[in-house]
Amino acid sequence: MYLSRVEINPRRRGTMKALESPEVVHAAVMASFPAMDKEGNERVLWRIDRLEPSAYILVQSQIKPDFTHIVEQFGWPESNQHWDTLEYDHFLSNIKDGDVRRFRIRANPTRSVMQKDGKSARGKVCQHITAEQQLGWMIEKSEKCGFAVNSPGLSVKIISREDLKFRHKNNSISLTAVVYEGILKVEDAKKFVSTVETGVGRAKAYGCGMITVSRAIE
Repeated sequence: MYLSRVEINPRRRGTMKALESPEVVHAAVMASFPAMDKEGNERVLWRIDRLEPSAYILVQSQIKPDFTHIVEQFGWPESNQHWDTLEYDHFLSNIKDGDVRRFRIRANPTRSVMQKDGKSARGKVCQHITAEQQLGWMIEKSEKCGFAVNSPGLSVKIISREDLKFRHKNNSISLTAVVYEGILKVEDAKKFVSTVETGVGRAKAYGCGMITVSRAIE
């Protein structure tokens, strides 16, 4: 597995347009893997990291990406810009029960609401709207994904919230993207590594669900 990062130029017109549409960024990310089959495509996670004044596309994948076209479309091609790619498996293999680590995730907090007519067994997917609901969702998810954020010495906070509206084919898509940061404790390393590999929540194709962690805090 690989973790890659490429800086993008937020002042370019094409970049500004892409930042408004996860569909555009998703297409650019997937074009970085021309030899990847359908199964591999399902394992790609990505997100936009805005670390003022810079912005980056962060990608987690089974195959090493080639970001040449992303640099040409959204970066600084005239400067012979490069990107960073690290092998991720060794890092993940060192995650242990009891590790305390800083984390960051951009997620789509949702809930399932049963319909009154009872026609849908799974219920209707609704966005969590308030910060309180969104924090509660993250705490609940952590308990199911092998880590904790709601104990002494641990923390989770919302860094940003963004309502996205865009079109996918003939459909209008609306979703809320929330960036969380904090300090977590690994309760079940096997389950947590699986969470890192597969992501958290919905809208993964639209830049949500990817969780990254620091090295263990002593």
